[in-house]
Amino acid sequence: MEQLSGLQVEGKAATISREVVQLLKQRMGRGPTKARTYLNNECVLVLLREGHTPSEQTMFEGGGARSVAQSRVDISEMLREPLVDIVEEHTGRKVEGFLSSSQQDPDLLDFVFVLENSPLTQSEDAAPDASHSA
Repeated sequence: MEQLSGLQVEGKAATISREVVQLLKQRMGRGPTKARTYLNNECVLVLLREGHTPSEQTMFEGGGARSVAQSRVDISEMLREPLVDIVEEHTGRKVEGFLSSSQQDPDLLDFVFVLENSPLTQSEDAAPDASHSA
């Protein structure tokens, strides 16, 4: 990603958050009430709060936490392309990896987009020594 001022990064992050929430509302019938996106040279993290649907909450309360988690993984995979498109459009970088997770207590969802040419996605020969990473 090119060098951006703090305000430019904040603007891009806010736009990504807004578009991810809009996509989830459109496809799920409900979106999260809070969203924040973090950008760095290696990845984009979209953290969402209070995004589970009432039916997911009912399943969770009835002991179906694993079912809810699996359905969220499945939904994330179905939404992979439009989510990646949002990040690529606003970062100007190709997404090389996409991960998602959810938990219900507290109600959190996240999407992680690993950007192309990240030190973590380069070959072993080009990667820095991982023994010094935290």
